Amino acid sequence: MNRVFNVSELNSRIRERLTTDLRLCDLWARGELSNVVNHRSGHRYFTLRDGDSQISCVLFRGHSGGLDFELENGLNVLVYGDVEFYRPQGRVQILVKAARRDSGLGGKYLELEMLKERLAAEGLFDAERKRSIPAYPACIGVVTSPDGAALRDVLRVLGSCPAKIVISPAQVQGEAAPASIASAISALQGVADVIIVGRGGGSAEDLSPFNSELVARAIYRSGCPVVSAVGHETDVTIADFVADVRAPTPSAAAEMVRPEVERLREDLEGIEARMVRSLSANLARKRQRFADLARALSGRRMRSIVSEERQSLDRMMDRLVSAEDRKAEALAGRLELVAGKLDSLSPLSTLSRGYCIALTDRGLARRASDLSPGELFDLVFAEGRLLCRSMGERADRR
Repeated sequence: MNRVFNVSELNSRIRERLTTDLRLCDLWARGELSNVVNHRSGHRYFTLRDGDSQISCVLFRGHSGGLDFELENGLNVLVYGDVEFYRPQGRVQILVKAARRDSGLGGKYLELEMLKERLAAEGLFDAERKRSIPAYPACIGVVTSPDGAALRDVLRVLGSCPAKIVISPAQVQGEAAPASIASAISALQGVADVIIVGRGGGSAEDLSPFNSELVARAIYRSGCPVVSAVGHETDVTIADFVADVRAPTPSAAAEMVRPEVERLREDLEGIEARMVRSLSANLARKRQRFADLARALSGRRMRSIVSEERQSLDRMMDRLVSAEDRKAEALAGRLELVAGKLDSLSPLSTLSRGYCIALTDRGLARRASDLSPGELFDLVFAEGRLLCRSMGERADRR
């Protein structure tokens, strides 16, 4: 059976192999600086990277005296030293003994600066388009990793705030992170009143998704204010430039968007006090008005008003009766006129002047030829009728 190593033994074996390889001693390495940390002890920690890889480096205080420039992120440098294996953390690193500047700035740094310039020219960083955080958001959206410390910090600060909290999970590290973050921001559109986008601290590579154009444009297109909370206070990304508000940490972002419940309570108490004062003053005015009316409307005054109203009612009644009489007379005259017209047109009026009408089963006989010889017909007078038989049409006598 092969030997089983514990972690310390395994790291010691790896360190022994690396440190005895003469090819990894007194070497030069070229790359771009990132994650530069100037420790208060005087030691310098940084990462040396190129387009595909990176390696940790440490420059102890005793070897930094020969530096003729400041170590800054984005610089191209040449470092001289030994490759070592840091056993406690299982990390390969370069123990730098000397460093000098190489030509120009690093490619990653230049790419980032060019992206900044292009987005700034398009207006994504303009202060005029930035919106303020709503004082009392009904819904707070959070875009971050569901497993990260940033989410725990945000939820701890928000605590029992009255706003609804919606978590839109996203990858915040790795190649797929920019698309994941942009998608998570889009998912909160129309849902949240303000959005926190961020993550906890990390290296420049860890924070690189927040330097992507995809995330920048997703923040720019957001329909509600966005608070960027990426890394620590010293970390600055493109997301911070585009966001409406930059927070130094996720906890600080939560403090910014959290509704101030105490101030809201004070405002409500102030509004309640003003309402009470207004209602009291209005009630006092009404009472005074009522007292004034009570004094003005004494018993004698009331009797006078009632007497006047009664007389006015009598006058109105007289005018109403007169109007009704005139209307009735006018209608009676019109009725008599219409009755006369109808009577003059009535057949009975004609019969009363000595005329009569011949009626057959077929209707009115207007001519003698309408009756056949021997046909029965009624002869209608103004008063009564006779049953007659036609003898035929009589010839005229001259």
